[in-house]
Amino acid sequence: MTSSLRTNAFFRELEAEHRRWLSAFDGQYLANWEKVLHAHEEAAFAEARAARMLRHYGATVEPNEDLTRGSPQPDFRCFAGGDKFYVEVTCISTDIATAKTGIPVEPHGVTACRPLTGAVFSECRGKATQCSNVDAPALVAIGTFHTFAAMHSFNKPVVNWVLTGETKSASIIDIRTGSQVGDAYQITELHSAAFLRPDQTEGVGYARSSISGLLLCGLGSEPPRVLGVLHPNPARPFNPSILPQIEFGQVAIDRASRQLQVLWPGGDHE
Repeated sequence: MTSSLRTNAFFRELEAEHRRWLSAFDGQYLANWEKVLHAHEEAAFAEARAARMLRHYGATVEPNEDLTRGSPQPDFRCFAGGDKFYVEVTCISTDIATAKTGIPVEPHGVTACRPLTGAVFSECRGKATQCSNVDAPALVAIGTFHTFAAMHSFNKPVVNWVLTGETKSASIIDIRTGSQVGDAYQITELHSAAFLRPDQTEGVGYARSSISGLLLCGLGSEPPRVLGVLHPNPARPFNPSILPQIEFGQVAIDRASRQLQVLWPGGDHE
């Protein structure tokens, strides 16, 4: 069990700031957030960090929770560059991140570890319905306060797997000689791909189109470490230029060759 974030002066200041910000809106928003704070501290602070992060990026942020207890809605309604978008925040707790990756909160030396790809997929899958009943693009911000798990998982080579599913190396072998023919290449079964699924007709189909993209956030550092990924065929496309501070990767599908390629700004690709 991890210790309380509120023992840290940074998070006490963040708590006070978030209370002041929520106090400008309907009082039920603050009351609901306080309930989350007492029940799921990391989840509450993830919301506070995301709201601060979006404001620092220049967005106007408003709480968007449905106070009538109707259908669940994304946490925030945002405006930037003349565009409206929504952000739903979810947190991979430090304890779960430790269990999923095998990385202690304070690792000593090199240790075998696994990425958070499966946990990211689970969080994404669980938020698709919540993002479906909106009138603008919806991003899901998935954060963790486990600093080392975020460093290991929220970097471009691993985040590529969020888009393509975990890949494996393969090669063609000449059965007569037992020798490799040509270069090795990567294959995927789309396992844990956030926005793709196998399709018998097309080879690759789309999934969770209500989610326009993800923000993968390392919340244990200041400023947060953030990478974005975009859905290749969303119900409501998000314009990444309105958040220029964040690099957004996206997957390109070549159906003729049945190949996937992840593209990043500046020409970085896998």
